Order: sequence, then structure tokens, then C-alpha cells
Amino acid sequence: MTIYRYQTGRLVGDYLRGGGGLAGSIAAWVLFPSVPQVHILIGGLTLLFLLFTIRTVWRQAVRIEVSDQAFTLISPRSILFKQEPVAWHDLVSVKLRYYSTRRNRKNGWFTMHLAGPTARIAFDSDLDGFEDMARRAALAVRGIGIATDDTTRANFAALGLADPASWHPERDGVGP
Repeated sequence: MTIYRYQTGRLVGDYLRGGGGLAGSIAAWVLFPSVPQVHILIGGLTLLFLLFTIRTVWRQAVRIEVSDQAFTLISPRSILFKQEPVAWHDLVSVKLRYYSTRRNRKNGWFTMHLAGPTARIAFDSDLDGFEDMARRAALAVRGIGIATDDTTRANFAALGLADPASWHPERDGVGP
């Protein structure tokens, strides 16, 4: 069994952005006059940065346990609700998206969504082992014939994981 997680080094930028935004918002609360419109705006920004920071802490706590047969998401939520493993052959939906930060499609990141009958997980390319997870998902898609959309097939091909001609087209216009 292999365990993948988000390493702290990859999350430092997010911690800096969230912490800097929170510090700036709190400073704005102190420095700006007591005008309701200003406090509403600053309150919204404070909430936004707080949620972003909580999301970053959550990502650092998440881990994905992977074996040849199944994968399991272990997160703070799984302490309260038992997360059952999802067998690779039980996948019902696979989506792979690429988000670019530039017009030339450079400097972006991938996000993958895997869904089984009892659980779904989502993770991005900052996860250690993302390439292995993508390879395993591509094998499952081809092996069991999961219907995927054009974007997912093109993104798998861009990662060098499949020839687009070998993919199963969406059946009857129904995608995952």
C-alpha cells in the first residue's frame, strides 16, 4: 500500500497567501473608519481568506491510501464518518481537468475527480503521486470501459497516458 499526501513545501505559497490576506484584512479592520460599507467589504475579504487558509490546512491533513485493488481517502472528516475503500474496478466516473494560468496553457495544474458507488474523491496535481493515480485511473477507464468526456480523454493523452483512439466514447450522450 502506498500513501500519497500534499507535502508542506507545495502548500507554503497557499499558507503565505492565506495568512497574508488574513493579516491584511485584520489590519484593515483596525485602520479604516467605522463605516458599515467598509466593514462589510473587509468582513467578506476576511471570511474569504479564512476559508482559503482552512482549506489549505485541510489539504495538508488529507492522505490517499492506494493499492493495486483500491484507494481510500483519509481526511479529518473520515474520523467522524468511516470512508470505505473504492475498488479500481468499481469506478463509475473519472474526470481530469486542466486549469491554465496563462493563455499559452503553461503553468497550470490538473484536477482529478474519481467516483465509485460509495465515495468520491478529488485531488490536484500538487498531490505527491498524482502521476501514479492518473495512470491507475487511465488503466481503470480502459479496462472497465468507463465513459469519459472529450476533455478527460484529451488530458490523459496530454499526460502521455493514452492514445485518444483507444478510449471508450461516451455512450448515448451520457457522460460520467
